[in-house]
This record gives sequence, structure tokens and C-alpha cells, in this order.
Amino acid sequence: MIESIQAKLGEELQRNSIDAYIAYTPGNIFYTTGFASPLKSIFWRMWGGDLAVIPANGLSPALILSDFVAPAAPSTTNIADIRTYRTWVENRELDIISATQAHGSWLESPTRPAQFDLTEVHRILQSILIERDLQKSVIGTDLRYMHKETYDQLVEKNPGCTFVDCTDLLYTLRAVKYPEEITSLRNAALLFESGVNRSIKNLKPDHSAQVIKHEYLAGVISHVLADRSLGEYRSSFGFVSAGNGSQMAFGTQNQLQSTDLIKFDCGAILNGYASDCGRTFVCGKATGPQKQMYEALASTHETIRSMMKPGIKLSEIAITAEQQVRDSGFPNYTRGHFGHSIGLDDFVEEPPFIATNDHSVLVPGMVMCIETPYYSKQLGSIQIEDMILITESGHENFNSLTYDLVEV
Repeated sequence: MIESIQAKLGEELQRNSIDAYIAYTPGNIFYTTGFASPLKSIFWRMWGGDLAVIPANGLSPALILSDFVAPAAPSTTNIADIRTYRTWVENRELDIISATQAHGSWLESPTRPAQFDLTEVHRILQSILIERDLQKSVIGTDLRYMHKETYDQLVEKNPGCTFVDCTDLLYTLRAVKYPEEITSLRNAALLFESGVNRSIKNLKPDHSAQVIKHEYLAGVISHVLADRSLGEYRSSFGFVSAGNGSQMAFGTQNQLQSTDLIKFDCGAILNGYASDCGRTFVCGKATGPQKQMYEALASTHETIRSMMKPGIKLSEIAITAEQQVRDSGFPNYTRGHFGHSIGLDDFVEEPPFIATNDHSVLVPGMVMCIETPYYSKQLGSIQIEDMILITESGHENFNSLTYDLVEV
């Protein structure tokens, strides 16, 4: 898969008159190299350290990693040229740190930075570009998300280069998934359902949104422990509310009350790929207004599902969805988007979006999250969200939980 991604990226770079791409974000480094650095992925403070260079002209790519994580990279990436920079972590072997004489290299030197030295990283990057005759080239990178310090170093160390933003180009490539990615996303959706099922099965009258969320997390972990074939489980996340809604999306400690809506808008990260799904339940009997709003959203969600097939514009789906909710008795309802792509970003929602101003067209291989939410302080919060794979003839739904407003 990595070779195919790199080849496709090279083609797109050439088509856009870009000589090379420097991957900066955790998602794009993983996507273009196959290696997910734990320091890069988990700690924002490490952004700007690890970088990948993918030339467009067929020259060999290169990977810049900390000396702490670099030994793990060859088992997951096809990139042979791996350069290292120092971090604060002492990880050299005993024969080196026990030696009475140094040998000139920083690898034998006891000097380490408190975190990492950005200047050192960019000296390495400069060398890689010079070696590949890219020191006077057009270089694409993730400018939309780049820290200013990194950009300043790029410009200072490579004055002959022109740097352009490749954020949208990479999102376009990432929107159509490879089979391995689809498998991870499908399994991540199953983890969501395991979390919800445990939460509802174990629900008690004295539970709060916080307890319900913890039960959700425990359900995901139980699934992962029961099926070791799933791969690398990184974490779970979720917005669980119980009661009146929008300000209670992170799990309050208030005890459940009759007619409280219990909303799950949650996911799990598996092999680097996130799920994002949603379902809503009600404690006891739903009120008339709750039923009316829920039925409007559930019916609209059904309409969106029926439209998920190749050739459909996302803007057409959004316009249809918003109008249907309005026609269901809520003429002032408005929603910025009714879904999004999903994949490697830590902030989960990725372009393209099911929005009135996004005219992207559904194509086979896309995985889209489709959602019809409503957040109210008076009524409570509602979320219905599925993960949908666009196939050659229609779609596959990764979710199987009921769309009914189940009373628990």
C-alpha cells in the first residue's frame, strides 16, 4: 500500500508542478511512509521534529526521525534513508555510555537537548534536499497546520526553495481508501458499537454521563482484549451527554433523571484510523417534543443513507437533509455539515464535508461519516451517525445498531 501511495502522490505532485513533498502532520507522515512515530502522534510539542521527504521525480524518499523511535521504523516503512536527530532520551547501548573516550560523533556525545533541537532537524532536511538537487525547487508541505518555528526554519535553511501548501492535495488522496485502511475503519466502527452496548447493558438509575462514558471506554477495551487480531489500539474518545444537552457533552456527574436523553458521539482509534459514530437513547419515556425532533432527524438520516452512492454531490445531500428537517416541523433548523470524511487526523473530521458549499462527488473507496445531530439545553442532545463506505454500486454501512429511540 505504501508504494502505491507514494507513486500516486508523486504523480499528483508532478501534475501540480511540485518537485517534492515534505510530510509534517502525524497523519500525513504515517500515510506517506507507513511509520507512526509515537512521540509525533501523541505529543503536540514534538510537531516539527519528524519529517518525511517524498520527491516527485522518482528519487528515493527520506525520513527524519528522533534517535529514540528510529530503530522501530524499518519494520513498517519502505524508506531506507532514515536520518536521526537527538531527543532528551538516553537510549544508547552500555558499551557507548561506558566508554572513557568519545569518538567525535554526537552519538557518542553526552550532550542532549531538553526536548529536541529544531535547528538540528532542519540541518538534516537541508542536506537531504541538497543531495537530491532540490535546493532550488518548489516544495509542497502541510502549511495549513505548520508551526511558525518550522516554517521559519524551512525558509531560512532553504532560501532557494518555494514552499506551497499541499493540505488539500493530501486530503484528496486520503479521501479514497485502500483495502487495508477500510478494514481498520470498519473494525474501529465495531469498537464503537461494543462500547455503546456495554454502556446500555450496564446502565443503572444512579449513573451519570461520566459513568456512562467510562462504561463505553471499558466496552471498547474489552473488545480489543478479546480480539487481538484487530491490530494496534491507540485510544478511545467520546462526547457522552445525559440530560439537557449541549453544555454537557463531555460527561457530567449529574445522576440520570427520567426523560433524559443519553447521547453517544464517540469513536476509537485503531491502527491509526479513527471511527466516529453516534446513537441516542432515553432514560424512561421520551417526551412528545423529543420524539418529534428525533423522528425528524432519524428520517433525514435514512434519506442521507439512501443517497450514499457514486456520482452524488455532497452539496446535494446537505441541501436535501437540511430541507427535510425543516419540512418536519423545524423551519429554522440549520446545520453546517451533515457528515465528513474520516481517517488519520487526531481531530477526526476530515474533508470533504457533506455541506452546501462542498461540491465534491462521492466515488468508490470513500468512507464518510453521515450525521444528523441536534443539541439543546432544554430538550437534550441527539446524535445519529454512521460510517459509510462508498462501493461501486452503492454503499456498505459499518454500523448495525438500531435507529430507534430506545427507552432504557
